[in-house]
Amino acid sequence: MSHPLHGARPLDPTAGFPEAAALLHDAWRNVADRGLVAAVEHNPELRTRVGDLGLQQLLADAEVVLAKLGESLGTKSAAPLRSFTEHATPVWRRRRISMDDVTDLYEGLRIAVASTLTGEAATFADAALSEGIAVLKWHRRLGGDLRKRNRILAAIYKGA
Repeated sequence: MSHPLHGARPLDPTAGFPEAAALLHDAWRNVADRGLVAAVEHNPELRTRVGDLGLQQLLADAEVVLAKLGESLGTKSAAPLRSFTEHATPVWRRRRISMDDVTDLYEGLRIAVASTLTGEAATFADAALSEGIAVLKWHRRLGGDLRKRNRILAAIYKGA
């Protein structure tokens, strides 16, 4: 988010799609539920890996992601969602959630948002979520992510 002291004007919340942002804000619970269901359908291991408490936390995360997506829609700038994704990554790592699981959540939200919004707003929301996924994929490459490792490469690095 830009800040006046940094030399940039604040983003105008009515410059983009304020009607779509209001629609997303009003239906956030249904969209978040459908997004989490789509994420679990896409990756069934997610339910067993994070458990019920983890799914509830991911649902709460989906609420914030949708709020930031609504802010991005209103301003017609992907910066709020991208910035949130960048700053929430350490929290997800602290909760021991892999970036692949969060990427699945974003993909599920992409499906749910596409069924809620139409037209140019849906296209922009898809692009904003894609930028968030790109941030997650960048953070995935850093050490400490809880993704499955290649067993052959692990054996080579171990010296076995």
